[in-house]
Amino acid sequence: MLLTLIGKQMKMLLRNKQPLIILLVMPVVLITILSTALAGVMNSGGEPAIQAKLVIIDESNWQQEEASISSFLKEQGISGPALNAFKNNDPIYILENSILASKDVNKYITLEKQPASELESIRKEKDIDGILVVPADFRLNYIKAAYFDDNQSPNIDLFLSQENEIRASIIQSIIDQWQNGFSKSLALAKAGISPDEVMQSNQHVEKIEQILEEGERKIPASIYYTVGMLVMFALYIPSFLSGFALQEVQWKVYDRILLAGVSATKYALSIFATGTLVAIMQQIIILLFGKFVLRIDWMGLEAMAIIVLSYSLFIGGLAALLTTLQFRTKSDGAANIFNGLVVSVFSFLGGSFFNIGDVSSLLANIGNFTPNGAAMTAILFIQKGQRLDVIWPYMTALYVALILCVLLAIVLFPKRGVTS
Repeated sequence: MLLTLIGKQMKMLLRNKQPLIILLVMPVVLITILSTALAGVMNSGGEPAIQAKLVIIDESNWQQEEASISSFLKEQGISGPALNAFKNNDPIYILENSILASKDVNKYITLEKQPASELESIRKEKDIDGILVVPADFRLNYIKAAYFDDNQSPNIDLFLSQENEIRASIIQSIIDQWQNGFSKSLALAKAGISPDEVMQSNQHVEKIEQILEEGERKIPASIYYTVGMLVMFALYIPSFLSGFALQEVQWKVYDRILLAGVSATKYALSIFATGTLVAIMQQIIILLFGKFVLRIDWMGLEAMAIIVLSYSLFIGGLAALLTTLQFRTKSDGAANIFNGLVVSVFSFLGGSFFNIGDVSSLLANIGNFTPNGAAMTAILFIQKGQRLDVIWPYMTALYVALILCVLLAIVLFPKRGVTS
């Protein structure tokens, strides 16, 4: 009887053009459009969507401080060429010309220099995301603290916009990296390492980006959006199945099924099984489209099978829960809210539209706890070439959501007929 119910629901799904278009045609079309249109941005590092504006107000400079620095160094018995070594290691110079000027940073931060007299007016400008104020005698104080055991550390002031928190956080991250590097230099110098060694170690500025481990590959737009649309459009399956179930209630078909001796539990189980089966079929079709049309070389087939099956089981559980809610409310309001709001929010947080981690690490972490976000992150890790064990934290989040859906469906599903 269970197979008969599954077969009946599959026929209802296949006889309706709208579900087939949304579940199969739309993801394929969007994958093709997005992977083609955004290939240049994702594959070759095009212009970022967010760019912060930083203003540096330097109340002094090396030329103004050179006399006082030379005088101090002579008192310490240092003169001649050694002065140039300190000059080449000017922290502000390295920040402006090595870090902020690098192609990996300047595409996210635009730099502007202003005199100290403009500070108050600049702080009122809404398009300024950060202001770095370098006080007078900063360079002299830095040299004293770094190399001559002066316990007073040089200070700088960083003002960040409260209105543009995302762009301000980009500036904060870069400045923190810069300060951290020179703090380490300070500690090394105080540990007895010569100034030349410390300065040489600071002349090399590593790129602030993810370093791929051996055997990993970058994720091109074709893979990213195939996976993104795969997990997103699977979320529409429960609303279609719950809609068909509600139609059966309204047409008295559900009551006749119960009168025929089929238990409500078995009917709910058939919804769960149908949702799982449809999700598996949908994902396989999309993955095959990626392989044969987009020429994607899918890696880690064993891990991919585990993720697809796990996510499909969640879709089945969600279909049973959504059917339960519609039976309880006797309307399609639950499915409409789910399609109009929940799918959009989950897809945004899960990263189906774009990599949310580029905007906010907090939102990315939240997205990893959504079922679609967990499945997408797990698949992308496998496609980078990482090992199977990396997916288990995300599978845990997925199975927690599955168990929650199943338990709620069991508790709330009407055990008798549903009156329309």
